[in-house]
Amino acid sequence: MNIGILEKALKEFIEKNTDDLMFPSQNKKDPDRPVKVYTGFLPPNTAEDEIPVVVIRFNKGEDLPETRFLEMDIYFGIYNKDSADGYNGLLLLIQRVLNRIIEEKYIGEYFPFEDVANFEILDEQPYPYWIGSARLKFAAPKPSYII
Repeated sequence: MNIGILEKALKEFIEKNTDDLMFPSQNKKDPDRPVKVYTGFLPPNTAEDEIPVVVIRFNKGEDLPETRFLEMDIYFGIYNKDSADGYNGLLLLIQRVLNRIIEEKYIGEYFPFEDVANFEILDEQPYPYWIGSARLKFAAPKPSYII
């Protein structure tokens, strides 16, 4: 299934391209840690266990005669009690992921980024958490049995 393959490829891509970033956590034993990346939904744990986090989720698709398009949502979350650092850290994480996808052009072996992206940071933030999101469009090969 193209959707699951793209989600897995995005997960691996984001892990690889954010592995040098460290963000504060609420866990006193592990005060700074790298981003955890999930597909679908967060596991049913506390935010203390999961943040900083990136979650990748399929939003919608479209089949045209020659191509299938998949829109993927990417959610970003970090923790920081300092509002300036929280905001700037979130911007860094969003920009890192988006810029690397734009530079790479392909995710996995056969998912070209269609140069269509919407991203936002909402005005209302659940302090001390900082949340943002992006929606990106990828082309995907159609299974031969559909054509």
